[in-house]
Amino acid sequence: MRTFARNVTFALATATLFAAGSAFAQKSDGTWPRVIQNAIATVTVYQPQIESFNDVTLEAIAAVSVKPPKKDAVFGAVWFHARTTVDKQARTVTLDSTTVTQMKFPNASAEQRAWLKSVIDAEIPNWGRTISYDVLVAQLANVEQGQAASAKINNAPPAIIYVNTPTVLIMIDGDPKYKDVEGGLKMVGNTPYFIVQDGGTKAWYLKGKETWYSGQDVLGPWTAMTGTLPPQPIQDLAAKTVSAPPDSLKEEHSPTIPAVVVRTKPAEIIQTDGEPKLEPVKGTSLLYVKNSEDAIIMDINTQQYYVLIAGRWYTTKSLEGGPWSYVPGDQLPKDFPNIPPESDLADVRPSIPNTLEAKEAVLENSIPQTAQVDRKTAKLDVTYDGEPKFESITGTSMSYAVNTDKSVLLIKGRYYCCDQAIWFDASGPKGPWMVSTKVPDEVQSIPPECPLYNVKFVQIYDATEETVTTGYTPAYTGSYVYNQTVVYGTGYYYYPWYGAYYYPRPVTYGFAVHYNPWTGWGFSFGISYGWMSVSFGGYGGYWGAGGYGYGYHHGYGHGYHHGYNNGYRHGFGAGYVAGKNQGNRPSQYSRNNYQNRQGVKSTPRPAQQPAGGSRVRPSQQPNNVYADRNGNVYRNNNGNWQQRDAKGNGWQNTGSAARPSTQPAQRPSASQQPRPSTNDLNKQYQSRERSNQRSQGYQRQSGGRSRGGGGGRRGR
Repeated sequence: MRTFARNVTFALATATLFAAGSAFAQKSDGTWPRVIQNAIATVTVYQPQIESFNDVTLEAIAAVSVKPPKKDAVFGAVWFHARTTVDKQARTVTLDSTTVTQMKFPNASAEQRAWLKSVIDAEIPNWGRTISYDVLVAQLANVEQGQAASAKINNAPPAIIYVNTPTVLIMIDGDPKYKDVEGGLKMVGNTPYFIVQDGGTKAWYLKGKETWYSGQDVLGPWTAMTGTLPPQPIQDLAAKTVSAPPDSLKEEHSPTIPAVVVRTKPAEIIQTDGEPKLEPVKGTSLLYVKNSEDAIIMDINTQQYYVLIAGRWYTTKSLEGGPWSYVPGDQLPKDFPNIPPESDLADVRPSIPNTLEAKEAVLENSIPQTAQVDRKTAKLDVTYDGEPKFESITGTSMSYAVNTDKSVLLIKGRYYCCDQAIWFDASGPKGPWMVSTKVPDEVQSIPPECPLYNVKFVQIYDATEETVTTGYTPAYTGSYVYNQTVVYGTGYYYYPWYGAYYYPRPVTYGFAVHYNPWTGWGFSFGISYGWMSVSFGGYGGYWGAGGYGYGYHHGYGHGYHHGYNNGYRHGFGAGYVAGKNQGNRPSQYSRNNYQNRQGVKSTPRPAQQPAGGSRVRPSQQPNNVYADRNGNVYRNNNGNWQQRDAKGNGWQNTGSAARPSTQPAQRPSASQQPRPSTNDLNKQYQSRERSNQRSQGYQRQSGGRSRGGGGGRRGR
């Protein structure tokens, strides 16, 4: 099966204010609620609920109880906002500058409210402030977030090649560019693969993992060499330049030897193991191709095939003959959203608008990875292939450098460079460079046709004399929101620079890009056969600012040998098994561009216990208490909703007559407000459960490296 983990995401980041110590799973067995205890009161804080999240600012509400010694607890609600620092690789969210903006205790007198306010205000500095990253998304799914979609994304289909035998696609970045190397050999310079010509025989050789291929033309046809090897100088050169897949992806038996297809323009391969075998999707009028690593679906009503590539849907009447055309997600057949979450095809749900998985993927795309940069120690060097050469950006007054591997812009006579998600500026193209304190407004007008489009998603949030607070959303690493889902890449082909040096640009197609809710976007080109090696490391251009490195670190290794031929279809919920077993490495969501970057300060971590005499600990009480937007407090008592009586008489059942709130998110301003419907409360309950699953599931996913369990399709 194309096993991706269930996309239950990003819940309770808001709970940060009240969490003590380092991040932990948001379980209902004691992690929440949290208890803050001192000599004058015991404050119990239940898992907070997010009301808004914009850039790095979080607003939330939490149900609380305050119990003075030898007196009954008083229940109420607390609103707060905070500035967040996010480390997606460490999967932590830290809340800074937390401020309580409103409190409401319905059954407290004026004198009691004043005392309660003094208790809450006094304890804020003592509360822990680090929580799990996985706690934020499920809560955000209940919040109407304005998600900025990327404009003018190019969705024209690449050349889609259908095959029914094992085949690997080799991409060359435009017409082949040749470079003379030692021993009279000639190498193709504009490809990540090892392709070399013998100077004497003029024969070409291509290196796979275990297999060599030979041909008379660089574009093919290529023939696998069995029992023979290339000339020794070519083997020696490969030993120096080829990076082999890691030991974790070594084959336990003879690898499949696939055919080779070479393309110089954007292309993708979809393949089946023999003729397509169609199986019904339960509860729908859809069929799916069972013997494929790709998501290939047929709509019975129209007899159209649909395939998912780089987060985009393409359709055709004939897999073999095409033609292919793009289908917006909201124009997919009506049964696509009905694909069961537990089915073999559930991993396509993030690419179907209005599914929970799609909503949460879009939400994750809005969360920035943040860092604090030391203005004195952060350094930048920019080198050019010759003298700096700039080209204008269409429709703007800006220009960008084309003969460097850095993102350098010329704006109103000053030079700016975005490197590893940090902005620098200088008076000249070669520096000296200093950390920027503001991103020029013009950057937001960079169109997606420009290869530097991604830098507009790196922001500066604050600056002092010593530091700059900066951050980037996943769009910086190539993940864009389009038509209510996330897609990979802009879809445009960017011409590389090829002079004395070769500087590739980010690509969308050709490397089997797939989305995994646990790890984001990754590549799996050639990995299904444990086959492919790449000829050089260090170039991040092919994989954009995310620096994915080699595709086999992110692919579903062993798809053919440990994939659908061995019953790998176990449902969406088993995705974490595939993640840990198949060599997946975290990609743009969890890889941190700031990690190990000179001048980047680490995220400050709070003390395990607060100062000032207070003690923070998990409570053994059920995590079943909620607050609504009007400050009323409810609990889920074995599936029945109860409200805390305003007169302090305990919990009262809320009947079906409870009216839904028609008010927007706001601070309470009147004593009589509509109560939330049971449906509203159920949504809060479900999002809390999703946050628990997300946090616990990711811990299981990252907890091992064994190769048993579910395999994986190449999942586009």
